[in-house]
Amino acid sequence: MLGIVLLLVVGISRFFLSGSDAADDTATPVADEPTATVTVTPTPSAKPSKEAGSAGKPKKPKSSAPPEPTGECSPSDIVVEPAVTDGYSYDNVTIPLQLRTVKASACTWKLSADALQVRISQKGGDLVWSTVDCPKAVPTKEIVVRRDAVTTLPLTWTGRRVVAGECTGHGPWVKPNFFVIVAAALGGEPASATFGLYKPGTALSRTEPDSPVAR
Repeated sequence: MLGIVLLLVVGISRFFLSGSDAADDTATPVADEPTATVTVTPTPSAKPSKEAGSAGKPKKPKSSAPPEPTGECSPSDIVVEPAVTDGYSYDNVTIPLQLRTVKASACTWKLSADALQVRISQKGGDLVWSTVDCPKAVPTKEIVVRRDAVTTLPLTWTGRRVVAGECTGHGPWVKPNFFVIVAAALGGEPASATFGLYKPGTALSRTEPDSPVAR
């Protein structure tokens, strides 16, 4: 009985040993799979150029102050443009004059009735008012005129006609109509504009070709 058991143990041992050898002989070796390697190469930071360096620094804000006058204005260098708008008869009329220079960046203009002339005529008709007849309408003072900025000078017309070359302020009122204003610095080029004076209480509409009186 004992001999039988020993034979069985020896047989089983040989069986497992032979099976293990067969497996080793027939096993297919597995090749190593390549490992994906990610290489992070830092991008060299470009040296800041002079332009980049200057761009990185805060720029000094440009001065917004208007240029200071460097001397007296030449009358021929001054442009005077009337900017009067439509209004109503039988009342004062404000006449804004826009001043600028052509060449000088800034200069001082000695304003007076001798340096500035303004005249108003009825469109297609006679002269009704001028600073030649009414010199007190132009103030006497020094003003700064610039090339890149408009200086507005407001004048006032009473809305009345000049009678016999005299500016009494009591002449007859001009009737509703269209008028042409011409203004210029003495020695400069004149500029003109057209405006209408309407009957009080009516709309400021230029529907009438010859008269601003509303229908």
